[in-house]
Amino acid sequence: MNNIQLILTILIIGLGTFIFRFSFIHLYGRMKLPQWVHRAMRFVPPAVMSALIFPAILIKDQELWLSYENPRLLAGMVAIVIAWKTKNLLLTIVTGLGIFWLIVFV
Repeated sequence: MNNIQLILTILIIGLGTFIFRFSFIHLYGRMKLPQWVHRAMRFVPPAVMSALIFPAILIKDQELWLSYENPRLLAGMVAIVIAWKTKNLLLTIVTGLGIFWLIVFV
């Protein structure tokens, strides 16, 4: 595969991805959906965030790492408490990262 083919492949895949995702965003505002769908959509962001965050916190070298020696787990637990108590996203991120850096680098 030469450079032109590679660039065209990336552009076509990117365009396809954009069209696929944009179609859902565009249609969601134009269609009348049942109330249960709107209620269910509230759970999508937490589910996606959990799917992204928990493996990064709990898995190391393809194995589950549940230990007090896991700095990500400790910082994540503190961040969960901060998020629950304050409902402040910025404070949660700053506190979680701060705890993680203190554990790892100090």
